[in-house]
Amino acid sequence: EFEVMTANNLASAIRRATIYEPEIAILDLHLPPTLDAPDTGLRILEYVKAHLPSSKVFVVSSAATVEQQKDCIRRGADGFLSKPLDVEHLLSTVRRTALARRLEAA
Repeated sequence: EFEVMTANNLASAIRRATIYEPEIAILDLHLPPTLDAPDTGLRILEYVKAHLPSSKVFVVSSAATVEQQKDCIRRGADGFLSKPLDVEHLLSTVRRTALARRLEAA
């Protein structure tokens, strides 16, 4: 149903975002090299929103406080999903977002 690509650190996430220009990105806040802080995830979020402003970015984390969630939204995240992920909720979010993008383009 969807083409899925993964990245496991800052460099691979930036590289894949630049090359593939995703319409929708699911972004974990805690990626190497800063697993204990959201720095890497926030840098990726800022990069995607600056370079691909039409991309929709949903941030995922199990450790984010309400303030961190609000910070992600202020930085451009289109939504926040808590871990453990409910796969059906994730799929419905992605499907709804993809449909909205297609309707906007029509």
